[in-house]
Amino acid sequence: MGFRDEMAAFCGQLDPVAHAGEIAILRRFRSKREIDQRVQREGGWLTPAGPGPRLKLVVHGSGALMVVSYDDGWSKRLALQMFLSGR
Repeated sequence: MGFRDEMAAFCGQLDPVAHAGEIAILRRFRSKREIDQRVQREGGWLTPAGPGPRLKLVVHGSGALMVVSYDDGWSKRLALQMFLSGR
């Protein structure tokens, strides 16, 4: 499975309507390295600060990526995918 397939599987776990903006950001990535750089540079936030839930991209040392929703002090995992390509 290549990077594009892994990203498609990852994005497929998110709500295509409620998370359209976040999915668009994720689909712009061309490699795991780009993802790692964004997380280091911007903290992984996919949703701008404001009222309501914010989505964050989290990189695990195992190669897995998660999208987590933060809302009023609580977090919930929305997507989890192993990224084995480009490691």
